[in-house]
Amino acid sequence: MHEFLTRLLTLKDVDQLGILLALILVDVALTRLLHRKFYVLQDSLCSVTMGLLYAAAIALSAGTVLVAFFWVHQFALFELDWSSSVVLILGAYVVVDLLFYVYHRAIHEVRLGWAAHVNHHSSEQLNVGTALRSSFVEAWFEPLFMIPALLVGIGPVMVIALLSLNHLYQYWLHTRLVEKLGPVEWILNTPSHHRVHHASNLRYCDKNYGGTFIVWDRLFGTFEPERDDEPCVFGIRKPLGTYNPLKATFHEWIALASDIRSAGSLRGALGYLFQPPGWAPGGAGKTTRDLQAEAGLSAS
Repeated sequence: MHEFLTRLLTLKDVDQLGILLALILVDVALTRLLHRKFYVLQDSLCSVTMGLLYAAAIALSAGTVLVAFFWVHQFALFELDWSSSVVLILGAYVVVDLLFYVYHRAIHEVRLGWAAHVNHHSSEQLNVGTALRSSFVEAWFEPLFMIPALLVGIGPVMVIALLSLNHLYQYWLHTRLVEKLGPVEWILNTPSHHRVHHASNLRYCDKNYGGTFIVWDRLFGTFEPERDDEPCVFGIRKPLGTYNPLKATFHEWIALASDIRSAGSLRGALGYLFQPPGWAPGGAGKTTRDLQAEAGLSAS
């Protein structure tokens, strides 16, 4: 078991790319076999384009991130070889997954983060190919949230490997071909939970942030089950109406810049940056939580 886990930690990017492509091909093949309409060519091309931009950003940021990680790691509170046993490797993975939950929640509930992440939710055709939609800005944002892992002594290379494995796990969550998985749903993130996360229904918005484990959402009040009486409607609450990858990537940045210019004060400008999406000075805007409260949609 220990040897298997240590090999996972050395999984190369090219191997992960092969796994993702295999998952997409299987999802496409089963979708066609079952006569489902989960893929639209223009939408898929948009996803692929954004995936390539994200891959380029990862390649450009990799050296800087690694150097920064090694610098932070010298201030670690513990000297511990987290790769020395099965228990420690799994413990390190849990730490990274918890930090991913914090990161994922932040980029949904802080406007600056949402500007970077919104393109991942812009597709109205949820499928494994949607996993390709990542913002190039996230290549710089996400590592910042891994700093606590470095400070508890997890090595820089190991943190990057575990985060990469966490991303790899999440690829299959984007399928619509897998129904609920019984008791597994209590602990692990599943396609059912992730469909809720990608849905634009008010009840489902800003829910199920977990990467591998759904227990964080259950603990911190952001869990929502997929309901039989309310099918998921995918996309964002204000649909883009286009398959243009540039608009999908930059439309929220443009809207954020416009709001900051019209803020009228430094406090207002900072509010637009760091308050949740929908916020406006003087209570003029409504966030997702405001709308859910008005509709009587409390946390599950």
